[in-house]
Amino acid sequence: ACGSLTDKVLEYAMDISASAAAVMPCCYTGTDSGVPYGIRRMLGVSLAADVRRSFYLQENGYHVDFATIPKAITPMNRLILDERRK
Repeated sequence: ACGSLTDKVLEYAMDISASAAAVMPCCYTGTDSGVPYGIRRMLGVSLAADVRRSFYLQENGYHVDFATIPKAITPMNRLILDERRK
């Protein structure tokens, strides 16, 4: 999902109490708000945004993991996988 659409998909999944969700963010413009400057600088905007997302999901009862698909398919290849804790 592009930019903040990833966050909207994750919020929708939480709103409907989805048992699991998987997203593959692509654009990261404006998605790192709330992440301390030092973390953005060290990890880069994309990883910092995904780490922020993982904390948000965890705080809302989800177990979060990351995976990747081959970069030959897309360079924006990180997947965020979450599963609701019982």
